Amino acid sequence: MKTKVSRRTFLTSAIGAAIASTVPLAWKSSVVAQQTQSAPSSNAKFYRFKLGNFQMTSIEDGVFLNMPAKAFAGNATPAQLNEVLQQGSQSETLTLNCNILLVDTGTEKVLIDAGSGFLTEPTAGKLISNLQTLEIKPTDIDAIIITHAHVDHVGGLLNSTGALAFPQARYFVSKAEYDFWTSPEVNLPNVQVDEKTKQQFISIAQKCLGAIQNKVTRFEGEGEILPGFYAIPAPGHTPGQVAIRIVSGNESIIHTADVVHTHTINLWHPNWQPIFDADPDQAAATRQQILSAIADHRQLMYAYHFPFPGIGYLKSRAEEGFEWQPIKGQKFCSDRAISSSHRNWQIYIARKRLGIEAIKIPSGHYPHLSHPIRLAEVLNAIAS
Repeated sequence: MKTKVSRRTFLTSAIGAAIASTVPLAWKSSVVAQQTQSAPSSNAKFYRFKLGNFQMTSIEDGVFLNMPAKAFAGNATPAQLNEVLQQGSQSETLTLNCNILLVDTGTEKVLIDAGSGFLTEPTAGKLISNLQTLEIKPTDIDAIIITHAHVDHVGGLLNSTGALAFPQARYFVSKAEYDFWTSPEVNLPNVQVDEKTKQQFISIAQKCLGAIQNKVTRFEGEGEILPGFYAIPAPGHTPGQVAIRIVSGNESIIHTADVVHTHTINLWHPNWQPIFDADPDQAAATRQQILSAIADHRQLMYAYHFPFPGIGYLKSRAEEGFEWQPIKGQKFCSDRAISSSHRNWQIYIARKRLGIEAIKIPSGHYPHLSHPIRLAEVLNAIAS
């Protein structure tokens, strides 16, 4: 299954972005987000911070235990992987967090993904109980944006009876993602798990997406999903995965979905391929592009599977890849002032994907752009 995006598609996107008018967006060199809670502890269930006028909360859905490290480096040699694990003080089995971002815009409560629900209890599927700790009921959730339809992202859409866990919510997913999983024949030839596990992935995705079919909006390409929420196509891990750029005032954060799963293996070596990717080569290219953009412009990042709360920055490593810089109780600051808009961010992404350094950018916007952004992800169940 190949879902490569053509040069023509991205060039058209870049040109269209260059001539389109949108609301300006500045990445300030002052505070990008002000935390409202002390630095996270190891047993934290939620973590609050501000982004412009939005109240943001990172909520623990739980963890996946004993994940084989080699599952995130399918094309690396055992010696190469062992070197990374030693440098990162990690064992051959990893603990993978699942972090859910709740955004209170002042008028709506929006979730990015819904976790895995009862499907992965007892170690995960804790979103609703942790929402209750925050005195938020499932009926209080107004919208859920789905980054992609793997079980650890959509399993929580349903409760144990098969009913909608968030009955008042509107749902948003990319058309490419929805159409892929709900098609009569779903094929995952490049996903390196056994056939039974593949069928479980497909069955869960179809059941969850089918349950919201009358309440879901299927968006296409890039652009605004809801006020302040912008889709960034990130195919590879799944055909229609998206990252989400959230903007309030002059502040922004990028939710990278499953563009990257580990804060060492796939950050240090973006070309190493998790065994769950639908299109491993495309996922690796997406990962390199998106992470480069985030690192180059000191963009605040939210990582679904990184250690809780999954908020931080990236720094390019001298040799290859990127270093994760988690927030540590300080104000979230950007060290570079950049005048931008979401459209110009799209231009930047398109330009990098095409390897183009000379796309015209409107006067006063991004005179120095030269890197981009896209996807990758890891599923919940690993074949034993």
